[in-house]
Amino acid sequence: MVFDRLTAAPILLGTRERGLRLELEPMNEEFSLEDALIILKRRILYFIAPIVVLLPAGFVAIMMLPPIYKAQGKILIESQQIPEEWVQTTINAYAEERIQTISQRVMTRNRLLEVADKYDLFPKELGLSESQRVERMREAFSVGIISASGQKNRRKAGANDNTIAFTVSYSDRSPEKAYQVANEFITLFLSEDVRTRTDRASTATEFFTQETRRLADLIDQTDERIAKYKSENADALPENLSLHRDTLTRAQEELLRAEAGVKLAEEELSAIQNQIATYLAGVGGADGPAQDLQRLKTQLAALRADKTDSHPDVRAVRDQIRALERQLAPSAAVQKLRNELAAADTALREARKADPVDEAVLAERREAAAQAREALSSQIAKEAAAGSADLVMTQLQGRMDTTSSRLASYEDQIVSLRKTIADMQDRIARTPIVERGLSSLTRDYQNLTNEYNALRDKQSAATLSANLEGEQKSEKFTILEAAQKPDEPASPNRGQLMILLIGAAVGAGLACAALAEIVFASLRGRRHLEAIAKEPPIAIIPYIEARKTGRFSLPRIMRPKPA
Repeated sequence: MVFDRLTAAPILLGTRERGLRLELEPMNEEFSLEDALIILKRRILYFIAPIVVLLPAGFVAIMMLPPIYKAQGKILIESQQIPEEWVQTTINAYAEERIQTISQRVMTRNRLLEVADKYDLFPKELGLSESQRVERMREAFSVGIISASGQKNRRKAGANDNTIAFTVSYSDRSPEKAYQVANEFITLFLSEDVRTRTDRASTATEFFTQETRRLADLIDQTDERIAKYKSENADALPENLSLHRDTLTRAQEELLRAEAGVKLAEEELSAIQNQIATYLAGVGGADGPAQDLQRLKTQLAALRADKTDSHPDVRAVRDQIRALERQLAPSAAVQKLRNELAAADTALREARKADPVDEAVLAERREAAAQAREALSSQIAKEAAAGSADLVMTQLQGRMDTTSSRLASYEDQIVSLRKTIADMQDRIARTPIVERGLSSLTRDYQNLTNEYNALRDKQSAATLSANLEGEQKSEKFTILEAAQKPDEPASPNRGQLMILLIGAAVGAGLACAALAEIVFASLRGRRHLEAIAKEPPIAIIPYIEARKTGRFSLPRIMRPKPA
């Protein structure tokens, strides 16, 4: 027989259960509301004790919590006033990203300490270190993002930025300090935003300016290299290739004409020399000085056979012979000039044969030969005019000098033309190599120029963006609502804390009762018994309490004796 703990009545088991030893299970899967009520009734002291202890203590603690005042201001994010299609800004970060960045800059240790000292947030009596003051200020400071949908949440990664405003708040025990510090942080946000945007725009402008200067220097250097390259290869530039080919063709044609002229001059000179020899020898029946001289010499020999040398006839013939000899023989001046001309022509031929040809020496010797030839012609003409020379010989000598001069001119022309031909051939051969080098330099110059022009455009855009930032025409932060002095504390919410306290106390009581039931395991009632015995009870006898029982006693479990 056992007692029903809910009805306080004994329970009679069937005869089949005699001798059965019941093993109590503290908690099992058959636990129900009836079991909970049995446990609560049986462990009521364990349930009430935590509530009696926690409620007063918690109430006192809640009432002693200091009030915290929160001042909050709202900053609006104004969009750019000038369309972005016209002026692009250099700030490419999302508004929320910039807010978080500025927040980190405002929350630096030095700035927080400056604000704390400015408003005397932590009196010296508190004995807080700098790190503790910074930590408390960071906990009291908060920033809230306001999106276009009106929700204060963070933008998801990859989504478009729809932040339109944000709030800056600060909490303190003093309402005066709360709103002063909140406004101070709002001011710091605005100034830091302006400074950041201006610095970024200025940095972009400075960067593009430096890059354009660097490219300008590279362009100048490349231009100098091109000019130097053209100067070093001026004789083989691609644009002169057609001219060089025409010059080569003309020089080859003139060389053929000059070589033909040399042959004609040599033939003419040979003919003149033959005429002079014929004239002097009197060949061909023509009377000439040489024939007259021979006749006079024969006559002189005949006179000397009959007469003495002092005879007037002998002296007369002798004088005639001397006159003819003087006429046929060149004068000393002419002979000297002929020797000088021969030496000048020899020196000129040696200068032409030199390898390499020294143009200065060649020109000097060519001039010397021309002067010697002119002096000889002048002297012969002078003597012919004075009658001291034979007119025919003078004419032949003049023709020979003229032909010799023309021959020398042809020879000089041939040397010059051959040099021109070789020079043109070398230029034409080097033109493709020079063209490749020049194309490479020109390509580098064009690439640098294109890059420079692109950077100049970017520099202009950066300058416009800097002006846009400087004149506050771009996206900016403006105060929508300044922080106001709070009238009521934002925390603690004592009503909510009391509700939480009551819930915590009840929970603690239930936990203590459950723990006691687990520690002190006992039979909970009829259902528990049925679960253990696997059989329903035969009858339930109500529990009758004695009248003289003067104290509260906990129910006990009565086990049947073995038969």
